[in-house]
Amino acid sequence: MGIADRIFGSARDRFGKKVAARVRALDSVVRTEYDPDNFQVLIYRDQTDASVPVVINLDATFREAAVTSPATRKAAVGRLVDIAALPPTPDAWDGARPLLRPVLRRPVHDPDIKVVSRPALRYLSEMLVLDNPSARKSARKYVGPADLATWGVTAEAAFEAAHRNLARANDHDDGYRTSLPLLEGWLANLRRVAGARPLAFPTSNNVLRLDYESPDPDAITMAVEAAEREWTESAHPISPAPITVDEAGAPVLYELPVGHPAHPAVKHATILLAMSAYGPQTEYLRDVAGPDDPFPASLKGFRSPEGAEFTGTTWTDGVVSLLPHADLVFFQQPGEPMVQIPWDIVAEEAELTPADGFHPARYRVGPWPAPDVMKRMRARAGT
Repeated sequence: MGIADRIFGSARDRFGKKVAARVRALDSVVRTEYDPDNFQVLIYRDQTDASVPVVINLDATFREAAVTSPATRKAAVGRLVDIAALPPTPDAWDGARPLLRPVLRRPVHDPDIKVVSRPALRYLSEMLVLDNPSARKSARKYVGPADLATWGVTAEAAFEAAHRNLARANDHDDGYRTSLPLLEGWLANLRRVAGARPLAFPTSNNVLRLDYESPDPDAITMAVEAAEREWTESAHPISPAPITVDEAGAPVLYELPVGHPAHPAVKHATILLAMSAYGPQTEYLRDVAGPDDPFPASLKGFRSPEGAEFTGTTWTDGVVSLLPHADLVFFQQPGEPMVQIPWDIVAEEAELTPADGFHPARYRVGPWPAPDVMKRMRARAGT
């Protein structure tokens, strides 16, 4: 610990105490406590010893604030204060049900960040918030497992209620634009009306860009590049890649075949989204991994000499690993040239299946496939 930390406390503690002090100034708050061990601020709204505090977890916001500008850090603290100012969470299902809304977000990998979440698309998750019209958009409370237990309902029932509420609500312009692709039939209806597949870009928490598939590849490229710029500049990015609808009416990430003039732009945006999901997941899994846990392999982006972009991950022989989904799987032995095999071939020949509990998906592997399987994979890949 440096001299500054000994005198003024660590950056984490200074952040936590600052949030506690800001929250303490709210009229609705009687007292606050900063819990440095759990990195939380506890908020008490009455004087009774038996009162249950509202808990604000600081870790995610602190990590965000640590790598941003002073103005963004100030805004991050302000969001936590806004959350503290929200009215108490309803303690009965009848009170909570009409307030529920679904939101599309990037996956959360740390289970200590207790939010109700489920996969929405390959690299995105759906979560639940409690709507409060009097609160700022950034301050809506996320629903956690403890809330469901208090209400006595399942996550499935809560998501169903949230979807019904959003479908009936008149608040699509009030912070839930990016939730609209989650609604059953919303994208499919746009396709019927426009006569073309919609391209929905939820670039940030409150911004949904909407374009349509066009026979003009330049129009698609320009739409993707504009969304990517917006996503890059957002303080709360979601996706630079477009969401569209499949033939069954379900939302899916938009894809174009190799050789299509707009394919490079769409592929680039999809790789950015994949990296933004797998990167934090890999970092978290490596931070918490014990000596006997599988090794979380990373997803890496590459560009061929011809300019084509792709992702790859390495399957190390004899090491129990968790592979991310990639375009190519790399097999390498000391003194031997690297073998690159497309994911679909490896998945089929090695019978890869997703491991439980990971979003985006990971695949548990150990020793390389048997020599005859490796030979078949190499033959199919032309290596």
